[in-house]
Amino acid sequence: MESLFDILLIPMGFILRIAYTITDNYLLAIMLFTLVMEILLLPLGIKQQKNQVKQATFAPKVAAIKKKYAGRNDQATQQKMQNEIMEMYREENFNPAGGCGTLIIQLPIILALFNVVTNPLRYICNMPTAEITALTTALGDKVPATSHYPQYNLINYLHTTDISQYYNHAPSLENIMLPDFTIGSIDLSQNPSFKPLNWLVIIPILTFVVMIASQYIMKKFTYQSPENEAAQNNMSMKIMTWTMPLLSVYFEFQMPAVIGVYWVFRNILSTLQRILLAKLIPTPKYTEEDFKEAERQANMSNKQKKREMKENGEKKFVRSLHYIDDEEYLARHAEDLKGEVTNVPSAKKETKLGPAPMKDEGKNHPEDKGNTENSEK
Repeated sequence: MESLFDILLIPMGFILRIAYTITDNYLLAIMLFTLVMEILLLPLGIKQQKNQVKQATFAPKVAAIKKKYAGRNDQATQQKMQNEIMEMYREENFNPAGGCGTLIIQLPIILALFNVVTNPLRYICNMPTAEITALTTALGDKVPATSHYPQYNLINYLHTTDISQYYNHAPSLENIMLPDFTIGSIDLSQNPSFKPLNWLVIIPILTFVVMIASQYIMKKFTYQSPENEAAQNNMSMKIMTWTMPLLSVYFEFQMPAVIGVYWVFRNILSTLQRILLAKLIPTPKYTEEDFKEAERQANMSNKQKKREMKENGEKKFVRSLHYIDDEEYLARHAEDLKGEVTNVPSAKKETKLGPAPMKDEGKNHPEDKGNTENSEK
């Protein structure tokens, strides 16, 4: 293992190598590889979705706290409001930054995926880095050195020559299967270009369309807290919405088209995953009464809350309409919900029935009566 990062790269390269062995087509192998990796990353997506759903359950309370401080924009008041919101999160055992951890874990994995796709000799053919360097030196000017992804040029050249002459420089060449990047007459190892014009320019255009559509769908199916939603609607974020797809198009003209295919397919799968999780684990919906109740509680003093609890014998909570927090809710407020018969499901008590009486059991037979009288005497 040549670097610590290879802990991720080598297993991913193995998956891509298996995908290519199964399909014998590099384009299909990239699609199959991306699908497998998205499935492996699905648990992280589920965890992130659950964190968003849990944050959404506190929306009425957050809105009530913000309304209490509405109209006061001085720094001290805003800081007090934020402290009150964070205190509420602490009481509910929720970390609003919990979803960031999932994203941080995903980032190196995504970078590793890109590294695997852009270094086919190293991670698909499993050729040691030292041999790749020696092979590059041996080929010299025969392979263009202008590309940022030279391994594609190396593979293309090796397909057109007798590779046995390079066994001394790279002994593993004798036992590896070099991937073929051509689909019919189209070579996916080439860069998209307008001069000369080639069919590969479709891939950057498709990337732009898919990324714009993906951002729109992601925003629609991802819960946004009020502050995040306001940040999303400002001018700088709107500019970023168009800047990132345009940058992707620019970079795709500088790299082999097969990498653009990977980007397109991964964006499509990520979007489908987001839609699926949003349907299976939806964020809760609240009525106007829920927000009014949360606002009433936010404006109550601690003495008023204690008095209300004493008078009613129970504490009113703004409860999620979503099933995901039912167990957590019951665990936190078990004492308060003892009296709730309609809202708290209760398990049916099992009652064990005794054996049924015999047909004549319990009747006073004449002989029994006689025995009783004799015993009394």
